[in-house]
Amino acid sequence: MVIILNYKTYFTKISSYRKSIKAFDKNVWHAVNPYFYLHLKKEFPRKIIGLQNLSFRIDKPLTGEISPEFELVSKANFVLLGHSERFKVGENLEIVKKKIESLQNLPLNLVIFFSELSYQPKEKFNEVKKETEKVLNNYIQTIDEENFSKIIFVYEPWWAISTEGGKIPPREFLQEFLDWFRSKYTTKVFYGGSFNPQLALEYKGLDFDGFVLGKASTSIKEIKTIIKILKNWT
Repeated sequence: MVIILNYKTYFTKISSYRKSIKAFDKNVWHAVNPYFYLHLKKEFPRKIIGLQNLSFRIDKPLTGEISPEFELVSKANFVLLGHSERFKVGENLEIVKKKIESLQNLPLNLVIFFSELSYQPKEKFNEVKKETEKVLNNYIQTIDEENFSKIIFVYEPWWAISTEGGKIPPREFLQEFLDWFRSKYTTKVFYGGSFNPQLALEYKGLDFDGFVLGKASTSIKEIKTIIKILKNWT
């Protein structure tokens, strides 16, 4: 089982990244802010290090964009796409689809976040299934069949993120989600949504392939606690 550490902008010094990256093996992936990426990729070539964002490929140059053609950027192990915090700064469904379509033939994993695109908490997954399925199918339609092995979907309701209030989905909600997802799709699916040691205990045994951590990524102690729980997950 894989844990992805999405450091967001919590770390402002390269020494903080260095300490965390050194602490874990290849079952822990590091989603690094682009500002620090190039240095860290050179320093830790055998660690699983990816980017929190990339631009889609275009013919014309754009000021300030992070291009997959840049040296070492093209050697990233993965990239996060579609996170709700990107929607906050102007991304939308169509932009995420363009990124998937443009980046899917690169030799890296695409970690694609999806949900019903709403900040309104729900008690039952059935209340948002229709909207969630619509978003997911929109993304899937852009993926060529030969690239599905490089795709990881992450279910992360916007309302479950701590910076948006952190309303925790009941275990039954996520079980309903998994029953639906496993009955229709064969790709890997992770869970995000303010995952921490407390949630790891509450959700223990749920059939996710991995988890994405947000603020908990900044605490080596919390990460090690989660790893210990995951080793006895079933």
